[in-house]
Amino acid sequence: MAKYNWPHQEAKRITSRTRKKDTEIIFETGYGPSGLPHIGTFAEVARTTFVMNAFRLANPDKDFKLIAFSDDMDGLRNIPDNVPNHDVLKPHLGASLSSVPDPYQEAHSYSANMNQRLRNFLDHYGFDYEFRSSTECYKNGVFNDGLKTIMDHYDDIRNLFINTISPDKRDAWSPFFPVCDQCGKINTTTVTAVHPSSYELSYHCNKNDGEVKSCSYQGQTSILNGQAKVGWKVDWALRWHVFGVDYEMHGKDLIDSSTLSSKICSILGTKPPINYKYELFLDEQGAKISKKIGNGVSMEQWQAYAPVEALLLFLLEDPNKARRMGLALLPTLVDNYLKALRTEDQSRETSALWFINQISERTIKNLQASDVTYSLLVNVAENLHDGDAELLYDYAIKYDAGIADNEDLFRRLCEHVIRYTRDMEAAGVIPKVKPEATELFPQLLELRDALQNQYKQGEATPEILQTTVFDIAKQHELNARDWFKFLYQSLLEKNQGPRLGSLFAMLGQERVIKLFSDAVERNQVMTG
Repeated sequence: MAKYNWPHQEAKRITSRTRKKDTEIIFETGYGPSGLPHIGTFAEVARTTFVMNAFRLANPDKDFKLIAFSDDMDGLRNIPDNVPNHDVLKPHLGASLSSVPDPYQEAHSYSANMNQRLRNFLDHYGFDYEFRSSTECYKNGVFNDGLKTIMDHYDDIRNLFINTISPDKRDAWSPFFPVCDQCGKINTTTVTAVHPSSYELSYHCNKNDGEVKSCSYQGQTSILNGQAKVGWKVDWALRWHVFGVDYEMHGKDLIDSSTLSSKICSILGTKPPINYKYELFLDEQGAKISKKIGNGVSMEQWQAYAPVEALLLFLLEDPNKARRMGLALLPTLVDNYLKALRTEDQSRETSALWFINQISERTIKNLQASDVTYSLLVNVAENLHDGDAELLYDYAIKYDAGIADNEDLFRRLCEHVIRYTRDMEAAGVIPKVKPEATELFPQLLELRDALQNQYKQGEATPEILQTTVFDIAKQHELNARDWFKFLYQSLLEKNQGPRLGSLFAMLGQERVIKLFSDAVERNQVMTG
């Protein structure tokens, strides 16, 4: 489909740029380890990999690699809400993330823990990348020649940059941030003099910002070997210059930054890379996903609750459209993947499944027509109350024996569903709701009796049961949307749910009648 063709279009742009390049083509993604890695972090690697696979298809003789870069020398500006031991971190505010203690006490530093979490996730799914640490690149001298070039073009870069900031900040601006020799912080220092011939700086540790405190030390230091770093917009250009980056994606919030970094890269004497702008991820309420707040879905949660292939499909679909994601929406996102397995041609290079299969090591067959969905399995699991993935699979395969053709997928899906259902019920992520239309209660009892009759006659197929639900609405001239909403609220304590005929068929008579009995009991409590 055309909506999955964008990686091929990007591959054409890169091919045009690098046609005469004999060395490796360099793709890059950047990541700030100031908080727990989330799906937005993973997304850049996955989407860039989509483009790389399209590029490989068009250029089988070209060598290329992906650099996954961690900005772990940046200072810790604030403490994310979703990490522990704030009292341990607070004294280190303003210090480089690689020198801040690990709040989980699992690694040698804050950023080492966050970096490892990202790498574990990428490695688990077999992504091909080369990890680079900002701290290591600075301290090991990888950036030294680039830093010298920045110093050599100090005035040109400064004059370009200060036109983008407010006049009151211009006098104090410098591309360099020295690491204070006394307190070790990086967000607290101000450059007071530049010494180009020796590639050194004089500085004052005098900037305080909220809980970030300076120590008032004054000194002189080299710009080399990790004793100073450059601000991130200059740092972005430094990376492109030193690594020879040809392609990098970024969110729409970084458009102006990308433009400025590209100009700085040109000053350094290197052609800036091709950039691709994507829209941001939003949570269920439409707020931007934030590492500090910890909203959205974490990568650990995706591993526990859903197949990565469903995540890859979500990331492949229209990067230029803001996408909502969250734990409550996860069943729908997985169901979109199952739908693709039923409708997409895996062999077509513009198919979503073709791109997913280039990353996923699993071979998943196309599904036959079936309404076994993640959402349906969640609702069945909620009514089993025993957390048994094997039992859930037994229910599913008795309902539709065809899923045995993809037994591995559906067994994994049942395991995901059991974990998701258990944790979401415990956390109250999907709150229970009460029915709004209690005047429809007589029709609810009528439906119960009609369903019981279907079970007794041995005619409890999904289609017949679904028709029975509709027949009650027709007989009483009920609005179908209101009727189904009332049923979901009364029987499942939700505003929406799976196809009821399928749910009733999979659960069986005993558990379905229990649903109705529980609804009767709740109604009696509600009406007194």
